[in-house]
Amino acid sequence: MRHNLWVPRQQWRAPFVIRVKAAVVAAVGVTIGLMFFPRWIGIPVAVLAGVFGLGTAVLGGTVVVDQAAGVLLLRMGLIARRVRFTDVTAVLVDQAKVSVARVKGGEISLYAWRRGPLDALLGVPVVASDIGHAIASCVALAGAGSGAGAPATEDAPANDAGRKARPARPGPTPARVRSRLSGSLLSGWGLVAILAALVVRVHWDSTAMTVLGVVIALALGVSGLLSLLIGLWILLTGRAPQASQLM
Repeated sequence: MRHNLWVPRQQWRAPFVIRVKAAVVAAVGVTIGLMFFPRWIGIPVAVLAGVFGLGTAVLGGTVVVDQAAGVLLLRMGLIARRVRFTDVTAVLVDQAKVSVARVKGGEISLYAWRRGPLDALLGVPVVASDIGHAIASCVALAGAGSGAGAPATEDAPANDAGRKARPARPGPTPARVRSRLSGSLLSGWGLVAILAALVVRVHWDSTAMTVLGVVIALALGVSGLLSLLIGLWILLTGRAPQASQLM
């Protein structure tokens, strides 16, 4: 429930099912990496999947909005970020995704906590709106002394007077920077997935293992190609393609 009372510290923890899912995904990733890829790529894949998956399973995810200390703490597994409210320039809530733009450094994003249909089936809650409003309120209070307006959120736009009072910043807008970053990451992942599909082991004595290898190779290849095309589209146009454009 949203309210206007001063709360010195608010905290949200990822549900336990997120940890279970992370452990299962890590086990599957390690198995696939060691069995279906050459050792030169399979061992790094297995190590990365095990470290990040088990890190999330053990540590979980946490969001702490500490208004008393003036800091925002974001953690998902081994990855943790600490941001001062005075360094936050914008807060964006996109369904279950919370994004925080900073004065120095790139944008930080976190899913809270539902990421897709599987999470919805598992009953994972969506608390991104509550987290976004809590962060925006603390940022507004932190910047009240300097006369800065409240940061923009998806369902709470920035104050018009505060926005007009700010001088125009030269260079690309934050939205354009986010688009370039998203496009670059998608394109990079697409290339990696396509290359990985080419080295998947598909020749086994067992028919079932052969079919499974082919399915993994096809999944990597198709997802990599789609990611590459979408990433290039975002880099060229600055926006994500609509569903009708993908048909």
